[in-house]
Amino acid sequence: MARPLIGFILSLGKAVGPHRVEGDAVDVDGGQLSYESCGSGSQAIVLLHDGLIDASGFDEMWPILCKNFHVVRYDRRGYGKSPAAKGLYSQTDDLAAVIAAAKLERFALVGFSIGGSIALDYALDHPQSVDRLVLVGSGANGQTPSAAANRRENRNFLPILIGNVQGVAANWAKDPWYIRRGDDAAKAKALAIWQANPQNIRHLPTDPVRPGPPALPRLPGLQVPTLFLVGDHDFPDAQANAEAAHALIPNSRLAMVANSGHALQLERPREAADLIIDFVRAGH
Repeated sequence: MARPLIGFILSLGKAVGPHRVEGDAVDVDGGQLSYESCGSGSQAIVLLHDGLIDASGFDEMWPILCKNFHVVRYDRRGYGKSPAAKGLYSQTDDLAAVIAAAKLERFALVGFSIGGSIALDYALDHPQSVDRLVLVGSGANGQTPSAAANRRENRNFLPILIGNVQGVAANWAKDPWYIRRGDDAAKAKALAIWQANPQNIRHLPTDPVRPGPPALPRLPGLQVPTLFLVGDHDFPDAQANAEAAHALIPNSRLAMVANSGHALQLERPREAADLIIDFVRAGH
């Protein structure tokens, strides 16, 4: 999705959670991606993290999903165990490299926030490989943010201009749309992640991502069954973007998750996992 001046450049990162285990790495053009997999069976899921919390944010969902599917998660460049990019790169090409390394042929893609935009772009380019698509708090690449969204992201990221990484983390932790007001447990998880890996903030101002084409014009042709999940306390732009993309994709549906902001993986991990399991199983 499109981002404002600071928000386009910046997002956040990663911590080693209690269920994190050693995984594998795949070499990509100009870098390396850390990934891990679990479970077995004929159904596979690839998890894509958002721009604020990397793959360790799935720690509570991970054992639930791993009991039911072969699951793969990875840290995008500059997040978690994956070093920052040294040259221009494509997010969808990186995803393709992880899929090839994990030896997956057909799978479901589950993307959170900007991870959902990457998953959607990949599904548009490779519909024969993606049997289900779950987009959490996400819309389509190319949607224009509102003025209010620009102000919010610029305000939250402002401390990075003087190198204050933890100031950025504190702003997002108290943002009532990212994590619902009153959910102190989810805020503590987020702060622990950001405290553990401040590099996830620092790399983003110079992250040389190659932008893809706008996805919206291509959505009516997408035949992959798609589920949109949105927190009822998420920022209005996130809700509106999901609704707009949902309206354009045939065979898609949208579900509002109660008592959650944007970070469903931290706020409602079991509920999110159950919704994903039900939707993916429905295709088999």
